[in-house]
Amino acid sequence: MLKSFDRNLELLDGLETEYMRLLYYDFSQPYNGNYRSYENNRICTILSGEKKVKINNKKIFCYGEEEFVILPQNSQVYMEINKPTKALVLEIKEDVIKNITSKVSLDFQIDIETKDGGLFIGKKTLNIKLAMEKIVKTYYSLEKNKAFLMDLYLQEMMYNILKIKGADIILTKEKKNPVFLAIKYMKENYNKNIKIKDIANSLGMSESNFCIYFKKVTGITPKKYLKNIKLNKAVELLKENNVTEVAFDLGYENISYFINEFKNKYGFTPKQYQKNIQGL
Repeated sequence: MLKSFDRNLELLDGLETEYMRLLYYDFSQPYNGNYRSYENNRICTILSGEKKVKINNKKIFCYGEEEFVILPQNSQVYMEINKPTKALVLEIKEDVIKNITSKVSLDFQIDIETKDGGLFIGKKTLNIKLAMEKIVKTYYSLEKNKAFLMDLYLQEMMYNILKIKGADIILTKEKKNPVFLAIKYMKENYNKNIKIKDIANSLGMSESNFCIYFKKVTGITPKKYLKNIKLNKAVELLKENNVTEVAFDLGYENISYFINEFKNKYGFTPKQYQKNIQGL
């Protein structure tokens, strides 16, 4: 277990498998200092606590247990830790990254590698957390083939991490992508009678193929995505309008249906929400 960032110590202490080097840090006291990544990308995660970092003298941010960071090769990092923090860092071999990136690119129908900006901060999904837990558990086990198993779990984790990165590229940079265009249309026309079939047709796709691709990128169906847009907007509108007005403004013809949808998502009715924000 490492207490500071020192390359010589990393090479001595870290467990190396065919695909990665695992580094486990435990900072029980406040810490600040500089370090760098080397010839491989790093997946940086927090098991407990938090870090404040500045990368390549540009980006300053704080991340904790719910986030992960993809740190590109040869990055310069300034770190500040103000409370007890345990961190897991996985230094991934380049050929592993390329292999998994090519699979995700094929799934998402874009070339992720050529559009990759390097540094990426994302939220851990349940699948990522579970794969990470399996890596750590195997690391501490007496399993004879632990390195082999850890590499299997690493591929699972990296596949899910790169899916998040690929989705982010589509939703923020690929402005001609069908999913980007569909979401743009939904956000601009959420109060109209939108039919998913019409969106698919306008994009030159069958409804079934469009729905499959949309869910592959976003993790949910187009119908659910549209519903979330409406209900998120409802939270804003309910601060100034009554329930009936909000329901009609969002394109709901049946007020009871709107109330049920709102309660299913948030756990309380629109009226209860209004009372809560008004302090009644």
